[in-house]
Amino acid sequence: MNDTNNKIKQSALVMRVMGWLTIIGFPLGELLYAPGFMWGSHPAEFPTLVPHPESPFNGLHPYLFMLIIVYIAWGILMVRGAKDPKANAALFDWGILANVLHGLLMLIQAFAYPNEHAHLWADVPLLFAVSAVCWIWHPNRIAPEAPKA
Repeated sequence: MNDTNNKIKQSALVMRVMGWLTIIGFPLGELLYAPGFMWGSHPAEFPTLVPHPESPFNGLHPYLFMLIIVYIAWGILMVRGAKDPKANAALFDWGILANVLHGLLMLIQAFAYPNEHAHLWADVPLLFAVSAVCWIWHPNRIAPEAPKA
């Protein structure tokens, strides 16, 4: 029983650390990495039905802010969910699924669009690393429920 409690405490710690990293680290990383704010200029051959207008703010694309807000929301829920990781295990599930799918999409786009290759060096590995952390310390994986008799 004590080993299970220790594993749940580890899971809670991971939730807090990942939560605060996404709340503070993600927006800070975007601010410190200037090309992140210049994101959003699509090449002329970008396949769209309706052309996407350039940002009037020198590349400050709305998508960037949407991503920041989604990750801040997940971070807040991770910090709050750390009080009871087993009851909030779906936050780990979301972290695994959303980051794997996001990473796979960016991986495909990095090879499809020449201006997206830079994602292979930071974004894509980071998304897969976040998924791995969520998998490794998933509360239902490290401390499964005891079978009921």
